[in-house]
Amino acid sequence: MPIIDQNRLKGNYGSSYVASLLSSECLVRPVAAETDVGVDLYCETLAEDRPFLHFWVQVKTGDQCVVSSDGESASCSFGVDHLHYWISQPVPVFAALVPTDWPVSKVPSVYIVDLVTQLLGGIPRGKASHTMHSEWRWHPGDRADVRHFLENVVPTSTARLLCRQGLVAPIPTARPRYELKMPYVPVTRFRDVISQQIRRTAANSILFMFASGEIGEETNEFRRTMAAVLEQYPEDPHWENFMARAISHHADNEFGIAEKLYMRARDFILKDEKVRDKPN
Repeated sequence: MPIIDQNRLKGNYGSSYVASLLSSECLVRPVAAETDVGVDLYCETLAEDRPFLHFWVQVKTGDQCVVSSDGESASCSFGVDHLHYWISQPVPVFAALVPTDWPVSKVPSVYIVDLVTQLLGGIPRGKASHTMHSEWRWHPGDRADVRHFLENVVPTSTARLLCRQGLVAPIPTARPRYELKMPYVPVTRFRDVISQQIRRTAANSILFMFASGEIGEETNEFRRTMAAVLEQYPEDPHWENFMARAISHHADNEFGIAEKLYMRARDFILKDEKVRDKPN
């Protein structure tokens, strides 16, 4: 018979305990033990009795969780490899710290680390591990703490995570609201990807309208706005910038300007050895 050590029991208890707290407020799908590579729980919030936002949870239990002297926060050391894994996921990942004696003598608090918020600022280099501190505490028996996490923390982290894709997005809500709330994100660190996202959106908007035959009176204002955005990237070497601007000037009967921009688009394609021989 296999021997089960205490660490296995602690981990099993921690994951089951956190899952039980969440299960009364959202959908929880435990990760099969043999497929656990850094996530213990797949979760999905509910809004107006419908599935809403996804998030994942990694549970840490026992002595590896260090509680502050006042009991209001806890910390844990995480391997840097895991930090890179978590911040690269498509949904927010949270660490749930469950410090307990063993065997468990009383129902413990759960301390939540918002990995997205802390890791968007950068992951330490040259270190094998990094200590992170909790921002929220779920008190035993207090469902309001869990609800606050699901209704406020998860949506905010979901919006923040989009910064990696160059999107400064509002906090998602189940129903559209007149006033949008924007969470703080480290835009300076992501300035290049944000700038490129703006450029790609503007260029492809015009190209897609052209391809679908939607260049016309109803889209003129939008088209010209997108073209004006692209004018802010005069030295960017992507052919689609110049093609989109050429289409816009062409639509406004500014044929001389359009011709020059068409030629610049063609020149950039011909200079690119990786794409110049492709039929499209």
